[in-house]
Amino acid sequence: MCFLSCDMETVIDIEIPAHEPVLVLNGRLDTDTNIQVLISSSVGAFDNSTPSMVNDANVILFENNIEIETLTLDTDNTYELYINDGTWNNATVDMNYYVSNYTPIKDNTYKIEVKHPNFNDIVATTYIPDDILIYNFDIDSTSYNDKLNFQFSFDDNANIENYYALELKASCSKLFEDEYGNFELYEWGGRIEMNSNDPSFTSTNSFDLEEGYRYQGRRAIFNDAIFNGQQKNISIDVYTEDFKYSDCDTIKFIFSTFSDESYKYYNSLSAQRDNGGLDIFGGEVVPVYTNVTNGLGILISKNAQEFYIKP
Repeated sequence: MCFLSCDMETVIDIEIPAHEPVLVLNGRLDTDTNIQVLISSSVGAFDNSTPSMVNDANVILFENNIEIETLTLDTDNTYELYINDGTWNNATVDMNYYVSNYTPIKDNTYKIEVKHPNFNDIVATTYIPDDILIYNFDIDSTSYNDKLNFQFSFDDNANIENYYALELKASCSKLFEDEYGNFELYEWGGRIEMNSNDPSFTSTNSFDLEEGYRYQGRRAIFNDAIFNGQQKNISIDVYTEDFKYSDCDTIKFIFSTFSDESYKYYNSLSAQRDNGGLDIFGGEVVPVYTNVTNGLGILISKNAQEFYIKP
């Protein structure tokens, strides 16, 4: 490693201890899906080797400190993770989830223990938040020809740091007439782009001067930093363009609350990415939060509340 000063060059040899691999647990528990987690082994920061999955571990699920079951490895579904190894060739890692048919329940604590003869035992715990009451929900579908406005309120819990996510999903269909007078049915479904000037939402890369929105996106993630313990009012605009409100059979509003572990993880991950362009001497290293004891990774959770606007 070299430090350059004027015309002088000093070479310093740094002895880096050998990396001791540990188990890595990664998973997110949702109230709307069954449990699945990934187990792998760690790789040293200066190693050239590719991370590998650990497919013969004993993975045990607890709910409120009561053992529920042992997760099984899903060998029927294999996913490929692409890793940039610093060359023109990308490495791939085959991934198989440890799964359970059990669906987590709100307002409960979940713990996952992982045991393997070649590693130290690891454990991670997360709490799934309770529902949050949504009120003053209002849809304005008549004041504007080209957009809808959604508004709602909720009360933030002052005793904990909260992390939220908001998205809208729709399923729409419409008959379009072509230049020859023929009609064809067009269908559309998925996440809807939202527009807002809410100061809590992370600003998009560029400010849209034409529309005047600081946020435009399909999923808004935000925290309670500027409204902790207060009533929060949110307003969202949706441009209808080809599909109008009346053309949509289903519109679903999804409001999610994340656990405290999730809040710390996403905050630290965001801070690390913001400093990602710096070299080793360009600034302070930002570690990503982990709640895995004796290992690495993260076990986070969320409570996704779904409200059907239509039907």
